[in-house]
Amino acid sequence: MNLTGNFWHSEQGGKDKNYHLNKTLECEKAGYRLIHIFEFEWMNKQEIIKAKLKALFGIEQKRVYARKCVIKEISASVKNEFLNQYHIQGEDKSEIKLGLYYNDELVAVMTFGKPRFNKNYEYELIRYATSKHVIGGAGKLLKYFERTYKPKSIITYADRRFSQGNMYFQLGFNYISLTNANYWWINSKNLYNRYQTQKHKLKKLLEKFDETLSETENMINHHFYKIYDCGNLVFTKEYHDTP
Repeated sequence: MNLTGNFWHSEQGGKDKNYHLNKTLECEKAGYRLIHIFEFEWMNKQEIIKAKLKALFGIEQKRVYARKCVIKEISASVKNEFLNQYHIQGEDKSEIKLGLYYNDELVAVMTFGKPRFNKNYEYELIRYATSKHVIGGAGKLLKYFERTYKPKSIITYADRRFSQGNMYFQLGFNYISLTNANYWWINSKNLYNRYQTQKHKLKKLLEKFDETLSETENMINHHFYKIYDCGNLVFTKEYHDTP
């Protein structure tokens, strides 16, 4: 794996944890929208990136109208295969898996589960992905979830590198905060997120783990670079019983 771009956008290459976020904020102040694509994503998930850029730029894609689609609850294997093909973060560990079908073709998936990071909410909307431009797809899937599971509250996150949260505003969510930057560790062979490299997990992950050293020291000793993103926009939706 060529590490040139990865290194120069990493902490070891001189970029601190707020570097990419600050670039985004400065561009917005000047009236521009900045999209960050990391080298490891372009190398490994180029088709997903291209589809995401087409959607962001409004380049014409095949349109499907949600009103002509049917909703089915799908298996974990079907969900994972779809997410790995069409979502930049890939598969998840969701409990509720909803698929939108057009003429028996799966064109959108929305997943829910117990919140991973904030237990004050009942559900988390974990993934939404489409294979085509599905007009009204997110709204139709969310309404099905609301009718079927009657949630009291939902929390969800939008990747600040790509999203300004427009879809969630349209779905009736409220913006509440911006998270701190997340990070990945990458070397010539492997890519890990920050949850995979918690210190108590490193003994099984690294060839020569040293208990006396920190996560960062252990990872650097194994020639990993630390790359930060822009954090996530946090959205919530709460439901109140009507008398």
